[in-house]
Amino acid sequence: MTKLSIDIPIRNIAELITSMNKQEIETLYLLLTEEGAELLERKNDVLLKKLKFLDRDEAFDV
Repeated sequence: MTKLSIDIPIRNIAELITSMNKQEIETLYLLLTEEGAELLERKNDVLLKKLKFLDRDEAFDV
C-alpha cells in the first residue's frame, strides 16, 4: 500500500473533524480502525473480481 506524509497543523485537523456531519465521522472512524482496513480489503477484492457481491435475489432466496 502506498504511504503519503504531509504536514497539517493539528488545529486544521480538529476544525475539519468538528465540521463533519455524523455520517462523515462514522466513515472516518471506519477508515482509521481495523474494521475499515477489512472493508477496504473487501472492496479491493470486488474490484479485482476475486469475489462478487450478492444481489437481492441471492441474498434473500430462502
